[in-house]
Amino acid sequence: MNPTITEHQAQDRVEAYLDEAFAALPDAAGRKLFSRNRSECADPTDNGPAGRYEISATYEVTGLDPAAFGECFDAVVAWWLSHGFSVLADHRHADPYVFARNDSDGFDLSIQANDLGKLYLGATSPCVWPEGEPPAHPVEPEPTPVVAEAEPVAKPRPRREAVDDEDFGDTNWSDGGTAY
Repeated sequence: MNPTITEHQAQDRVEAYLDEAFAALPDAAGRKLFSRNRSECADPTDNGPAGRYEISATYEVTGLDPAAFGECFDAVVAWWLSHGFSVLADHRHADPYVFARNDSDGFDLSIQANDLGKLYLGATSPCVWPEGEPPAHPVEPEPTPVVAEAEPVAKPRPRREAVDDEDFGDTNWSDGGTAY
């Protein structure tokens, strides 16, 4: 079990990436906190141990005409590509959504618009130990039930898939999100 950055450092890096991505937007762009989360990696798909957390934040981009969202997507994606991110999902023309991952530290960023004229920019850390170090006594995962005839083991998936919520555009986000 390897050490990671701390939760506090992950939150700082999430906010720093968002600050830098916001700087790529037009000067008129403002921001309003939509959500801030700490989610346990209880069933991590990166084959890592339990007891770690993902730290994330999402902001609504304010002050921009939805007609300018295409230029905003282009500006943010250009910033990502020039700062060590790889685009893993790009649905700008079908369902306005782009998902990228930093090649060196595994942080994820996304930009998404909806039919209600809202634009969101978010960032998520990889799984981190709360204090940066694994616990002295490993967190025991739930036992796996024994299967009589086991299927062949599939190749492990990446930490998480790029998510494009089908109902994102149908959701009324004007009431804001839940902050944790």
